[in-house]
Amino acid sequence: MQRRRFLAHLSQTLAALGLLPAASSAHPFPGATKRLHLQDCRIAGSQYYDCHAVLPQLRPGDPLQLRRQTGNPHDERAVAVLWRERKLGYLPRLDNAACASLLDRAHELHAEVIGIDDPDDEWEPVRLRVWADFGQVRT
Repeated sequence: MQRRRFLAHLSQTLAALGLLPAASSAHPFPGATKRLHLQDCRIAGSQYYDCHAVLPQLRPGDPLQLRRQTGNPHDERAVAVLWRERKLGYLPRLDNAACASLLDRAHELHAEVIGIDDPDDEWEPVRLRVWADFGQVRT
C-alpha cells in the first residue's frame, strides 16, 4: 500500500472511531476571496509627477489606482500609480513585470499607501503595497 493511501485510510479510520476529528470541508470564511500579495515598493519617478504636491494629503491606507501604459517609450511594462486621478509616478521598472502581465490579462489589481517617509531624507518617499484578489475560495 502506498504511504499516502495508508495515511489517508488511517486518518479516516481514526476519525470513524472518534479518535480524530473529521476534516471539515467548509471554509471558515464563506464567500471570501484569496488575496495574493504581489509586492511592496516605492513609487518610482515621483519627483517628475504630482507626488510631492499631494504628499501632505496622502495617508497610509489610502487606495491607489494602477494603470497600464502600453505605449510608454521608456518602459514597455510601465504601470502608472495614481491617487484620485493624479499621477504620482510608476511601479519600479525592475519590479513591474508581474503587475504589468496581470493588468494585460484584465486582472484587477489593488494598491494602497503603506508608508510615507520624509521627502528630505528619501528620494522616493511613498511606499505602497500591491495585491490581487482571486475569486471566491472554493469549499
